[in-house]
Amino acid sequence: MARRFPDNSVYQALYTVGYPLIRAFFGVRVSGEARLPGTGGVIVAVNHCANYDPVFMGLACPRQLAFLAKAELFRNPLLARLLRQLGSIPLHRGSADTGALRAAVEALESGKPLLLFPEGTRSRTGRLQQGRRGVGMLAARTGCPIQPVHVSGTFHLLRNFPFQRVEIRFGEPFAVPASPPRGMSVKEWYRRIGEDTMNRIKELQDGRHR
Repeated sequence: MARRFPDNSVYQALYTVGYPLIRAFFGVRVSGEARLPGTGGVIVAVNHCANYDPVFMGLACPRQLAFLAKAELFRNPLLARLLRQLGSIPLHRGSADTGALRAAVEALESGKPLLLFPEGTRSRTGRLQQGRRGVGMLAARTGCPIQPVHVSGTFHLLRNFPFQRVEIRFGEPFAVPASPPRGMSVKEWYRRIGEDTMNRIKELQDGRHR
């Protein structure tokens, strides 16, 4: 799938400069990106073990990603302007940020891919963590499919430079029903979706594609 961002010259410029650099310095390999739906809203669900995971995903993904970023980054006016041009949504961590949730839903319903980390936080060990309810809630509310993606090699990336290599694997997107099975609470349904998403990411980690 060709990587073009005609509606965002800033995103296109950063991709044009950044993608050759990460390939040259980190030997980035991307596989299965053709599985990403070419149009429409989709939740790009990725494991998270390094602060620069969003950078690698933004440069490797065939479509421009909307993504959540901690609100503290928006305190700098210049950085805030750049983040907004790149499609970032400010997120106040540690509380139920209804504004960020509403913006994420709007992004998906307007046909944009949304980068999301189902684990909710960065892994301190590099190992996959348990999926949380957020990915299930967004998928069920919007009807958008979930695109599982596994990223390897970013944990301790700089410590092992120049020998560390980064690999990004796209799995098959899958859809979930809007309502839980009979007898299951909505919260439990969202949690089950989060678990299923992480299981699919683990299959990609193990080299198996569902």
